[in-house]
Amino acid sequence: MTELLGHYNYIIVIILMMTGFYTVIARPNLVKKIIGLFIFQTSVFILFISMAKVEGGTAPIISEGARLY
Repeated sequence: MTELLGHYNYIIVIILMMTGFYTVIARPNLVKKIIGLFIFQTSVFILFISMAKVEGGTAPIISEGARLY
């Protein structure tokens, strides 16, 4: 149970993704379909942000003499 609670971001992503997908598929109204696409897009952004988080990680530091190309 504790391991499942450790992945709450992914649970939220799955719920949002399925809600948005269902809204796009099941609703004939175009405005509601667009709202469903926004919900789906938000879930993808949350997924990307959740995967990018690294525990104990630090920001990269570029030294003065490093070439950037």
